[in-house]
Amino acid sequence: MPNKEVQDQIEKAELILADYHTRAADDPHKLTTLLFTTETDRLAALRLAEEATYGTGATRAAASGKIRAGLDELRALHSEGYNFIKGLLRSVISAPDRLGLFTSYGWESGEIGDFDDARIEAMANQAIAVTPTIANPAHRYPAAILDPIAAQLLIVNTNQTLAAGGTQAATEDRDAKLLLLEAINERVRHHFCAASDLRTKNPELAKIGFQVQREAGEAEPPPDSEQPADPVFDPATNSLTVPAKPAHSAFLRAYRQPLGGAAEAAGVSNTTTVSVVQFSPLTPGVTYEFWLVGVNSQGEGPQSNHVTHAVPLEP
Repeated sequence: MPNKEVQDQIEKAELILADYHTRAADDPHKLTTLLFTTETDRLAALRLAEEATYGTGATRAAASGKIRAGLDELRALHSEGYNFIKGLLRSVISAPDRLGLFTSYGWESGEIGDFDDARIEAMANQAIAVTPTIANPAHRYPAAILDPIAAQLLIVNTNQTLAAGGTQAATEDRDAKLLLLEAINERVRHHFCAASDLRTKNPELAKIGFQVQREAGEAEPPPDSEQPADPVFDPATNSLTVPAKPAHSAFLRAYRQPLGGAAEAAGVSNTTTVSVVQFSPLTPGVTYEFWLVGVNSQGEGPQSNHVTHAVPLEP
C-alpha cells in the first residue's frame, strides 16, 4: 500500500512540474532550470524507491508463504520419520535401541509431542545431522525421507532471509528520498512566495498544492470546488478525463477503490486528465471504482460519478 506522506509529496511534485509547462518563459513563477531538473530527478528517484518497497513487500509475502508451506511439509515428513522408526521390526531393533533412536531424532520418550515452527525446523536440522552418526544403516531415516527434509529445510532457510531481509533497507532508502523531495518542494514554495509581494498569500501557491495564507478577518475564502463532470476512463492509459476542470478547483485528484477494499488516492493533475496509477499499479484480476474530485485551498469538493473497471488478468 502506498505511503500517504509519499503520496502527498509526489502529488505536489506532479503539480509543480505540470505548472512549469503552462508558464511563459518570462513568468516570475516559472521555475529555474536547476529547480525544474532537481524536482524532476527527485520525483523519479522517490517513485522508484517507493516501488521498491512494494516489490519488497510482495517478495516478503511470497517468501512467507513458501516458509509456511515448507514448514508444513517438514511436519508431514517428520511424521513419516516417526512412523518409520515405529515400524522397524522387533527382530531388527530392540526396545531400548528403538527408544534411543526416537530420542536421537528428537522424539523425546518416543512421543510425538507438540509441534511449533521452531521445533519443526530444529528437528529437520537434527535429522540431517544425526542420520550419518547412527551406527546401523537400517535404523537411519531412508533417503526417501531425509532428502525431502533437506530440500524443504533449504527452502525455509532461503526464504527466511528473503522474508526478513531487504525491507528495512528499502524503507530507509525510500524515506531518505522522501526527505529530498520534501526539501525541493519547499524550495519551490519559497520560489513562488518570492515571485510576488503577496509572498505566502500568493494565490498561485494553490496551483501547486500549497495552502495560501489568510489573515483573520480577511474576505471570505473561495467556495468549494464544484463536482466534476462524468469522467471517462481510458484503459489503455489508465486515466480519467473530464471535459473541463470543475469551477473553483485548482487541480483534480483521482481516487480508486478495489472491490471490497479501502479507497485510496490514485493520481493528481492540474489538467483535465488524471492517471489512476500515478502512485502504484493496478492489481490484475481486481475490479476497481474510479472517481475524481476538484481541489482548492479549501480542500476537496464533491465526488464525480464513479467509473467501474475490471483489470484483466496478465497473460
